[in-house]
Amino acid sequence: MSVGTSRREQPGTDATTAGRLPALDVLRGVAILGILLMNIQSFGLVSSAYANPKALGEPPMLDWLVWMVNHVVADEKFLSMLTILFGAGFLLMAQRFQGGAGEFERRFRRRMAWLFVFGAVHALLIWPGDILAAYAVCGLIIIRLRRWSNADLLALALLLFTAVMVLWMLASAVLAFILPPEQLKQLISVYWSPSSDVVKEEVERLTHGWLSAFGDRALHAAGAQLWMFGSDRFWRMTALMLLGMVLLRTGFLTGGWSTRAYATVALLGLALGVPLALLGVWFNEAVGWDFRYAMFLGRIPNHWGSVAMALAWIALVLMLVRSGVLARLRLALSAVGRLAMTNYLNQSFISAAIFYGFGLGLFAQLGHAGLMGVVVLIWAFQIAFSLVWQRYLGAGPFERAWRWLPQPRRSTQAGGAA
Repeated sequence: MSVGTSRREQPGTDATTAGRLPALDVLRGVAILGILLMNIQSFGLVSSAYANPKALGEPPMLDWLVWMVNHVVADEKFLSMLTILFGAGFLLMAQRFQGGAGEFERRFRRRMAWLFVFGAVHALLIWPGDILAAYAVCGLIIIRLRRWSNADLLALALLLFTAVMVLWMLASAVLAFILPPEQLKQLISVYWSPSSDVVKEEVERLTHGWLSAFGDRALHAAGAQLWMFGSDRFWRMTALMLLGMVLLRTGFLTGGWSTRAYATVALLGLALGVPLALLGVWFNEAVGWDFRYAMFLGRIPNHWGSVAMALAWIALVLMLVRSGVLARLRLALSAVGRLAMTNYLNQSFISAAIFYGFGLGLFAQLGHAGLMGVVVLIWAFQIAFSLVWQRYLGAGPFERAWRWLPQPRRSTQAGGAA
């Protein structure tokens, strides 16, 4: 997911091969495949089960173990990784752009407008968990910050991450001490431990009543997007994009550090991230998954731990790239990464066809363990699809569409270099 036209990506060249950094393609591939570990839960389970694995009661032991592993290794980790790469990709395009700063910004804003349209359509028609619309909005913010120093970017990123924690603490205080008991009970019955009527209505909306419930689904998706953006995504995604810009400048994302340095980052990231993720689970268990505390306070440890874990995964992948081993695996991951937008959207199309009413209608019929089998099948398909498409057709269909969308005319009075 990149923007602009680079020095090596002039009209008539293949953007899948020109001016690319192989390490970034591999990282994108890992991130795209990794986010499915969590997104599949949103597709296949009732919505409350994403945040509360005990929303419908005590899960079977195997499902609980699968959820626990996913929470520790994947929850927010691969999304953080992908968002870091988005920020890095933006800065890379800005650095390579031939032309003035004003022209680059006009092109970038137009690209972000189209990305927002893609995301909004994706959210309203297919899946309310879309991230593209939020990426577009956050992208319009970071474009103004690209000339800041690394220290300033890191300081702002830290401030934004801290703001999320404070916001969640205030939200938890409202739930615990301010919200009337009747309203609290209603929220719990809808969003945390749903009643049988709520579960039945959600199943109906996504399966048997797929066509007739379009309006309800679109309204639900719009509300979900606004809630996630205001309570989480705006702050986290902007911060992670800023971090990605810093990591590109320092050479961390391009394989410029020593193997020992990457190993140190990986060890420290795992040493911090794993205990923090487990701390959040321990806290929620200690409060009995009480909505007042688990919904927000219980997420704070993983909020910080996910960044450490994302950096650890990035370091481990870059060590693999530097080692030169497992060439076929690296080729497969690179192919997936080069079709990042196509594969992200395809995950939704495939998952919707499996779980929703216009397809197999398996929504709410599989547990966490069963969903992992679906993940493996989708991974196998996407790897094969990406390899074949890359070999014979080059850029992915959505990447081509995004590149061919109307762009502002080249300015004859360009400003300074972007």
